[in-house]
Amino acid sequence: MQKSLIIKEITDWEDIMQKKVYAVRVGRTCGLFTNWPECQKQVAGFPGARYKSFTSAQEALAWLAGSDVPHKEPAHPARPLVKPTRPRPAAVQMPLRPDSEQDFVIYTDGSCLRNPDGPGGWAAVIREVATGTVTELHEGSPATTNNRMELSAAIAALRFPKSPAKIALYTDSQYLKNGITKWMAGWKRRGWKKADGQPVLNQDLWQELDALYSRHDVTFHWVKGHVGVELNERCDRLAKREAMHYR
Repeated sequence: MQKSLIIKEITDWEDIMQKKVYAVRVGRTCGLFTNWPECQKQVAGFPGARYKSFTSAQEALAWLAGSDVPHKEPAHPARPLVKPTRPRPAAVQMPLRPDSEQDFVIYTDGSCLRNPDGPGGWAAVIREVATGTVTELHEGSPATTNNRMELSAAIAALRFPKSPAKIALYTDSQYLKNGITKWMAGWKRRGWKKADGQPVLNQDLWQELDALYSRHDVTFHWVKGHVGVELNERCDRLAKREAMHYR
């Protein structure tokens, strides 16, 4: 793949052939720079920064494109702008499994007409990938919260498969997605308490969801609500319809 380069403050190509050129391969902005202060801004305090100086623009461009040509390090060491910290291993970003390789693709949503303690509803639209069969689940409650309805929708959805399955779960709730993917491990280590020592809200639902999540191989997707995503909009309508039964 050809690398896209950003060249800063260069007005005359012949000029940079006669001057020292600084190349930044990993930094805030990657590309060629004709003076050290501009280069330093891109690398000082940046974890894992990679930069080199060259007397030839061709060599600098070749190095940026991946060729490790002979070079000299810049004469000016980059002064850290922040206190150095121990480098952490880079997290490996695994590609998400596409919907076509899932067993089920599920959209969920929750609604509360007067949050909290107002009438609410939840809904899940479940598509079995192998057959294309679509199942809609929905239910309401006379007094609840929006977050409880979001969790209830996900619980009903993950109860649906009769055996462990690969599932893509789409939600417009950051509370649901972050709770499962970011917060739950810490809650469990602390005995279902938050970082401030307070009990986790909706603990009964989170514990049930945790057991179901552990049973399946779930890929979470967050989608913005009310922007025309068809099955998300369908869930929203079903959840609100259930809530309206208790007005």
